[in-house]
Amino acid sequence: MEKVLVTGANGLLGAHVVRELLSRRYFVRAMVREQSNLKALNGLDIEFYFGQVTEIGDVAEASQDCSFIIHAAARTAQKPSGLESYRLPNITSTTNCINVCRNQPVKRLVYVSTANCFGNGTIENPGNEQRPFNQWMKKSGYAYSKYLAQQKVLEAVKNKNLDAVVVNPTFIIGTNDVKPGSGQIFSHILNKKIALYPPGGKNFVDAESAATGVVNAMEKGRAGECYLLAGENMTYKNFFKMAAEIAGENPILVPVPRFLIRGLGVWGDFSEKVLNRPLQINSVNARMLCMDNYYTRAKAIKELDLPITSVRKAAEKAIGWFRQNEYF
Repeated sequence: MEKVLVTGANGLLGAHVVRELLSRRYFVRAMVREQSNLKALNGLDIEFYFGQVTEIGDVAEASQDCSFIIHAAARTAQKPSGLESYRLPNITSTTNCINVCRNQPVKRLVYVSTANCFGNGTIENPGNEQRPFNQWMKKSGYAYSKYLAQQKVLEAVKNKNLDAVVVNPTFIIGTNDVKPGSGQIFSHILNKKIALYPPGGKNFVDAESAATGVVNAMEKGRAGECYLLAGENMTYKNFFKMAAEIAGENPILVPVPRFLIRGLGVWGDFSEKVLNRPLQINSVNARMLCMDNYYTRAKAIKELDLPITSVRKAAEKAIGWFRQNEYF
């Protein structure tokens, strides 16, 4: 039985990756921080290693006897916006995984990046793995740090001293979102009489489908390739409407004008830079809320057999789980 180290195993995607690995009879070692919330991994037959992915000694020790490393740990917060807040958790941690794989008999590294490392597109012409990184996204510490880390992985493969595959999930929704993370989007809809929605849209992917894509990338992805783990493209308006229908609720859906969102973004920048008070919204994510942030899953379907799960089905599972666990 081969052993797989999963960093960030207690996160939304990480917990689903662990379950997918167990279903394929891999032995899983979950690398998590001390005092982490492990609710998403309750009852699973796995081994825990408590340590820091920012410490190469911890990564080296955690990966002992492991055939594969799936590096899913990352800081995903949207504030503050500066790169330095993300350098250690996102870039240094990835460098540590690369160096450990070089020095230990690890067969392959799977780096969990983000779709934001590629240019987005429209419904008719969605973004793909050939689209260059949007330069204005350098103002997002999260997105830019993930891009820089991704480049380090690809460069190591190019230098022929690393076997690695990169996966780029879009916006993940699913069960076991214990923080909650991306599932926080449902808080804008559930138990609300009025639901405000922005004018743009994004790609939503089911957590179980994304996890299957991650493990398939480990088993049969092409070294040095990136794969968008994407689901369905949908406007925020249609997503909110669908979620309300699933939940059996009927909030009044109110559009938020672009100029207002952009204005809030400018205020967010001012609050962070002048008042030293980072807000959830800044000019970068305000711009993203107003645009078509769409991607295609064609490559992952062709090469990784990425399962196709509808957004509705993913939302049904997520909303059911949140209600069962009395969130929102």
